[in-house]
Amino acid sequence: MTHQERVHLAHEIALSATQGGEVHACGCEVAAESTATLIAHGVEQPPPVLAVSIDQAFLRSDATSMEVKHFLASAVSVGFRSVCLPPRWAALALRVLRGTETIVASLVNHPHGTSLTPVKCAEAETLLRLGVQELSMVADIGAIRSGDLDAAFTDIRAVASVAQCRSVRLNVILNIPLLDERQKIEACVVAKLAGAHSAVSATASEGLGTDLRDIELMRRTVGGDLDVVAGGEIRTIDDARKALSAGATRVVTEHGNNIAVQAIS
Repeated sequence: MTHQERVHLAHEIALSATQGGEVHACGCEVAAESTATLIAHGVEQPPPVLAVSIDQAFLRSDATSMEVKHFLASAVSVGFRSVCLPPRWAALALRVLRGTETIVASLVNHPHGTSLTPVKCAEAETLLRLGVQELSMVADIGAIRSGDLDAAFTDIRAVASVAQCRSVRLNVILNIPLLDERQKIEACVVAKLAGAHSAVSATASEGLGTDLRDIELMRRTVGGDLDVVAGGEIRTIDDARKALSAGATRVVTEHGNNIAVQAIS
């Protein structure tokens, strides 16, 4: 990280740490576009709109190819925005979903985010060569908890550069429940400045809950610059709607089918 980037990072963190209510990191009032997004994804939205706000995840390590195919067919029938699978199943998902509107996302260094940065970049590049349309990387949470924001920034920036070369979106999983309030702000600012497109609150595989106050904090911190994705234990339509109303752009969950059934019942 350059000296100028460090100064910018410190400035953004300082602004975010002192703000409150509905003020963005830039100090302005909530943008009209952001407000419109929250209304569009709020409690009153019809089921079809809710479906395209869901990234349907499939994270089982013991899954068979038949189980993955069943998962993919179900995701297409419901109309989820995307499916997110481990790298092992990326090529199969791309074949099955070719010609559909559901995009294929895959995971970089999931679930722990502790690999060396070149390893993360190599995994990202391999997935992009396969044709994956979106990446979800796990940030170096240990670096953030240690206060080594330079390392966390460099790690995300490197993978973001790989994604940018192919015009692919990068979601950064921050595992917010593992951090204290200051660290949550720092994590969001680092992700924003390093080139992420979305800040994800948690990965479902870690069994972390979704605190609506965390979603609100993430939205205040990143303003309208990034999508905020609510992850973790989102199991019901009520969970999803509350997260969207709290400021999430969308949710990522392994329980999308249950939510879809609840939406039409």
